Amino acid sequence: MTGGESEEVKIGLEIHFQVKGRKLFCSCQGEESENYTGRFLRTLRATSGEMASRDVAAVQESLKQRVFEYLITDNSCLVEMDEEPPHRPSSEAIEGSLIVSKLLHATPVDNLVFMRKIVIDGSNTSGFQRTGIVGLNGSFEFNGKRIGITSITLEEEACKKLDEKGNQVLYSLDRLGIPLIEIATDPDITSPREARLVAEAIGLTVKQSRMIRREVSSIRQDLNVSINGGKRVEIKGVQSLTQIEEILEMEIKRQEILNEIAVELRKKKNIGEKINPIDMTASMKEIESDMIRKAIASQKRVIVFKLGGLSGFLNKGDYRLGRELADRLRAIGIGGLIHSDELPNYGFTENDKKYLFQATSCEDGDAFAILLVRENEIENAISAIEGRVLEALDGVPAETRAATPNGTRFLRPLPGGARMYPETDIPVTAISNELLSNIYDRMPPTLEERKDQLVALGIPEQEAYTSMYKEYDELLESLVKKYGNPKIAAKLLSSVFSREERNLPRAQKILELLSNGKVTKDVVVDLYFSHDSLDEIVSQNSVSNSNLDTIKELVKNNRKLVMERGESSFKLLMGEAMKSLRGKLDGKVVSETLMKEIKLILEEKEQRN
Repeated sequence: MTGGESEEVKIGLEIHFQVKGRKLFCSCQGEESENYTGRFLRTLRATSGEMASRDVAAVQESLKQRVFEYLITDNSCLVEMDEEPPHRPSSEAIEGSLIVSKLLHATPVDNLVFMRKIVIDGSNTSGFQRTGIVGLNGSFEFNGKRIGITSITLEEEACKKLDEKGNQVLYSLDRLGIPLIEIATDPDITSPREARLVAEAIGLTVKQSRMIRREVSSIRQDLNVSINGGKRVEIKGVQSLTQIEEILEMEIKRQEILNEIAVELRKKKNIGEKINPIDMTASMKEIESDMIRKAIASQKRVIVFKLGGLSGFLNKGDYRLGRELADRLRAIGIGGLIHSDELPNYGFTENDKKYLFQATSCEDGDAFAILLVRENEIENAISAIEGRVLEALDGVPAETRAATPNGTRFLRPLPGGARMYPETDIPVTAISNELLSNIYDRMPPTLEERKDQLVALGIPEQEAYTSMYKEYDELLESLVKKYGNPKIAAKLLSSVFSREERNLPRAQKILELLSNGKVTKDVVVDLYFSHDSLDEIVSQNSVSNSNLDTIKELVKNNRKLVMERGESSFKLLMGEAMKSLRGKLDGKVVSETLMKEIKLILEEKEQRN
């Protein structure tokens, strides 16, 4: 199995949609901005949750000891700076989340209670994210299959990361606080392709609320995947629908390899033994390696240690446990891991490898590794490596990973309940029957209902779905009602919305000219992408008697051809006519006029005979 559909694969989605309007807990507008008005610095630390314990993911993040710089924007205020308590939540955002809950057949909660979710990666100035459950136990039908909807939550969007260098991270406050609806599905999806299609279908359904922002960055997906009944892996930050399938296929392959490694490692006796780090900084100065030389010059220590039984598993064929170890170190801000499976390399010779093999007391089947770290990083680095080696015996560890162009990389352990505690600054919002009744009275039509409305206007079904997905169906409907020509209008707007830059007034003017007989159907799309003035084009290509005379002259000049071939000459002459009349006369008018002229000649021939 390599990512195809199987009962052994379980996939769940977490789809996030930004809501239009003001921010969730203040009156600032929820639009991204690059108008910066100031900046400030902050550091964050892990705190205890409601159960008085600290979350493992937050603890790991605190090891990085990072400093966060925030750029203040013209759409942020003291709330985003965490210098003022949050205001009452946006009623528009609450209504939007309840509409989405209804669209996905979820049961609304009686009271919307916001909680604080500890997040100390700097993405929120306060060190936590406010989030509240809106709906539970929904469902979504896809190709005759029921996909469970675990929950629908309303939360605040994070800061926008602009840059990261060493332990310094730069964020912008413009995005912080934008209302975010999260839809979490049950693990009912069984293949990467199905995951992409379900995400696309849910997105199309949610967009019918008309409350979702349209920007590309306003929608993103997190993925949860496990294989063979194993542990859940969460993948963060999948930005596009096409990326879902690719990322899942690569992650499933990674998990399969980890399971294969675990089977082999469990046959060995010395896997996971305690690491004995050896400081070999002084003796390594003689090795001709630029990497070692630069590390020592920057006051780093060269720590060497044995990894029992791991020879051939760190970097050989599909076995890439070395990458897993390096990811764990990078996640706590430590780089510079070299292991024996990749030597000789980096300036190390075969003799250097043999020397280090002996120095670390390795035996056949053992590997060794070299760490280039500062003195105060040694303990955390060794602890991280020991923990990941032990996890290798179980196969796939439960963890949070980030989507990358080449698959995924480790971010942190899966967070648990210890990261949650009540939000005391925001009063509980009652979800009354009266509120629900008012919202449900304004519910948008279902996808099928909306599709049927568009098809009833003469718009082809596929174009109807495309217009709904790209959210220009209301515009298409209004233009068809005003100018007719539903198929041509749908084709034109499909071309218009296929690009980032859109000239809607020009598209509307072209449809107006078409309805008035000033241009023909076959040139509508070409006219839109042309840089020429529409008034000049209409003036040059206006439908007139001279155009009809052109057809008559063409038939007259080919009289001999018509006499010889009869009506079969039509195809040849039609091609010639359209060369000069395309865009000036409707093809149907050209065809009818041409055939009429041909028949006149043939009737004349018959009368003479």
